[in-house]
Amino acid sequence: MSSKPIAHISVILQNEATGSLAEAYNIVKDGNNNVENLYLAMSQTPDAIVPADAHYIALLHNPDNPLDPSLSELVATYVAILCKCEYAIANHGANFRMYLSNDARADAILSILADDDLSKIENDQMRAALEYTRKLSLTPESVQASDIETLRTAGFCDKGISYIIQIAASFGYWARMINGLGTRLGAQIGIMGNANT
Repeated sequence: MSSKPIAHISVILQNEATGSLAEAYNIVKDGNNNVENLYLAMSQTPDAIVPADAHYIALLHNPDNPLDPSLSELVATYVAILCKCEYAIANHGANFRMYLSNDARADAILSILADDDLSKIENDQMRAALEYTRKLSLTPESVQASDIETLRTAGFCDKGISYIIQIAASFGYWARMINGLGTRLGAQIGIMGNANT
């Protein structure tokens, strides 16, 4: 167990939680009855925890999302890379790797994103999604209708485009919230719970 604080602000742990915070923790706890550091770090704003979790699930773990799960996780990871959010890079990079089921290819793509050279992404559809993600993340005021047409030309339907936009935008929130709170990585990384060693 790390002695490093969970966040830069005071955190109310599970065994200390009462009222609406205890209720929120009960809703977002994992299968082992543990609350992730992400939500523990939000303990000073208990009414925000469940809606934030529900929004996250509605975008990244929704069977209605037409995007391949690996692409959804890659968009989330790229926003985290652009925001230098190590917590989200670790978690969603691990999820991307799991969904892609090809560690060498996943590592190569993540390395390209870390170098911020999207011209090296060989898959045209993936590159289009990532170029849009970069633009929305760094220069949102410059997004135009032509950017949506580019995504359509790459083969995305409007529902898929909406998911790309909302995942990228929501991870702008998550990355800034995590970095702002100084949230420490927990013991488990990603959906499959790889050990954080």
